[in-house]
Amino acid sequence: MESQEGISLRVNSSLKFVGTSLFLLALAALAWAGGDPWKVKPYQQWDASDIKKIFMDSPWCKTVQIDATWKTGPKYEMSDDGGMALKTGQGSGGAGDDPSARGKATFAIRWASARTIREAGYRNAVLEGQMKPEDAEKQLAQPLAVYQVFVGGRDMTPFDSTDETTLQATTFISGKKAKQKILPLKVAIQRGPDGKKITGVVFVFPEKTGNGEPTVGPDEKYLDFVCAPAKARIQTTFEVAKMEDAQGRDL
Repeated sequence: MESQEGISLRVNSSLKFVGTSLFLLALAALAWAGGDPWKVKPYQQWDASDIKKIFMDSPWCKTVQIDATWKTGPKYEMSDDGGMALKTGQGSGGAGDDPSARGKATFAIRWASARTIREAGYRNAVLEGQMKPEDAEKQLAQPLAVYQVFVGGRDMTPFDSTDETTLQATTFISGKKAKQKILPLKVAIQRGPDGKKITGVVFVFPEKTGNGEPTVGPDEKYLDFVCAPAKARIQTTFEVAKMEDAQGRDL
């Protein structure tokens, strides 16, 4: 059995990769027509369009928009639906405005430990000239033995006033069948080059219980992810039955 130290080293290495790769891809625009690349061809043949498809429109990736309740300054007023809206005259109001500027905040949620997501991330690094193909192969050959969920967005304000310990206590995944909350083993807050601006957060969940039983049972079809930082509740549901690649279930 592999030591906890060995697993931890792999997890830490993976967290660094997730923070630098997933955030940029999560915000990319998508224009796609065709089949699912994770089913029809090996990752070594994926191109930029395939990677965008995976990160923007696949079972492992969700987009959640919530009311930006933290935006309560003089620029904002209560909207008809109970959210915060930009006051008349405070912006262009055009269709091209950032949704968060109109009182909404959008978050990208990625099941980052999945083979498909890891393959897309490393393949992107190869296409960008940041990694050699053989190095990507070596990284992908190392199992994580944990689940990782990434949360990122343009406006990460709710995470500014919290820390890893608090996020561990207010974040969980839960199967709709088992109905048991699984808390993260670790939380890693990713920051930009200035060391201050938060660009994303990675949550690490156990793959097995203390008794060695899987935390996500083989008959589990849906998994809820809930994260409640300050003044926000970010929630989505992953459909486990669809999280499959050519090798089978992919978490």
